[in-house]
Amino acid sequence: MKKRIIPGIAALLMSATLAACGNGEEEAASQDEATDDTEAAEADKEKGETEGADDFGIAGSIEEIIEEKPGKYAGNAYNKAVIHRALDEMDVDGKDSFELYGSILPLVNEAAAYKEFYEFAENFNPQMESAISDTPDGLNLGDGEGGTSPANIVILLDASGSMAQVIEGRTKMGLAKDAINDFVASMPEGANVSLRVYGHEGSSDEKDKDISCASTEVVYDLKSYDEKAFDEALGQFEPTGYTPIAKAIEETKKDFADAPDAKDNMVYVVSDGVESCGGDPAKAAKELHDSNIEAVVNIIGFDVDSSGQKELLKVAEAGGGKFETVDSAKDFERVWERERVRLFNQWSSWTAENWNKISREKTKKLNELYGKESDFMNLTFSEESRLKNAVLYLRNNDRIDGEISQEVRSIITQRQDILEEYRDKFDELEETVKEEGDKIKDAIDEKGDDMKDKYGR
Repeated sequence: MKKRIIPGIAALLMSATLAACGNGEEEAASQDEATDDTEAAEADKEKGETEGADDFGIAGSIEEIIEEKPGKYAGNAYNKAVIHRALDEMDVDGKDSFELYGSILPLVNEAAAYKEFYEFAENFNPQMESAISDTPDGLNLGDGEGGTSPANIVILLDASGSMAQVIEGRTKMGLAKDAINDFVASMPEGANVSLRVYGHEGSSDEKDKDISCASTEVVYDLKSYDEKAFDEALGQFEPTGYTPIAKAIEETKKDFADAPDAKDNMVYVVSDGVESCGGDPAKAAKELHDSNIEAVVNIIGFDVDSSGQKELLKVAEAGGGKFETVDSAKDFERVWERERVRLFNQWSSWTAENWNKISREKTKKLNELYGKESDFMNLTFSEESRLKNAVLYLRNNDRIDGEISQEVRSIITQRQDILEEYRDKFDELEETVKEEGDKIKDAIDEKGDDMKDKYGR
């Protein structure tokens, strides 16, 4: 492995060598001899810069340091008395500062430990690795696009003649349309919506029964909600005929055939009466629920008598859904209010759960980095202290002179500077952990606040 001499120390030693040679030269030397001496000195200097580091193991980078042979008395094997005995036995006569440093370093070199810290830092992942749980709406965190749709929602609206009855100054149909519009507009973003109407052809006269009982039609295909288009779809029909609930549910199975993937397939049947076309809506609801579509059939009974409520409850139970009874616009609002509160609470829980998850991971990663950085720096200081103490011991025992002592200490300091510089790696990792953790937490907060605001109104 090729290593380099630190230029400042090489220049210091070279200047001392040249000065010593200069003092021994005779003033009568010829110009040619002076030139030869200069060239030789330059050659020696170049050779020292290219070969000296290999001779004495002076590393110029953290990568070179970790490849050094570990010290015989490094780490827990360090013992001052043993080190002093080794120094007493060491031949230091005639050694220059590089040679002396090369003799002391193998005693307390911490290369093996440095390598562990280096590999830890180089392989450390500062990104947050905790998986963010699916949002209540089933969307990706961030821009609100992509991901699996939270739901495919199909609404079946009764257009039988009884929906023309007036409640609170408005027809049942008018109130139902307003409630459906409000309900769909408030569904989770990304949900797909469809509107199917039934009993909207013919009339409530006996002569038109067959026509009316066969009538069911999709007026808004299963897709993302568009307020204007959906409102126009609601305006295409008025109450007129019979109540073919079973047929509408049976036909709904076709609506899901090419439906986008979704977490849930939901059916909401809005009706002011029971089946009046001889069908079996409970059977149809069960078949739809038990199919691979696994749709949940919910029933909203609008101004239905107690007998009708019992019948519609059976349909909801067969379809795995709920039955709600409403008698006014306020009741429709109440049904949505419960759904709104449910979604608000889900978003509150999602926000808290994932924010805390990322916060815990960020803290754990930072503590791990802080601990490793502290241990790394303590190790470098310990090694520096042990190396310099060895030099001091030799100096105090008159084994080396002050000039050599200072030069070796300078080499040790430059080694410490290299190690100190690598500390920046830990600082960079810590900064990245903070930035990445805070960025994700902010995104969770922003998404959660937006959705809680939507459902909190």
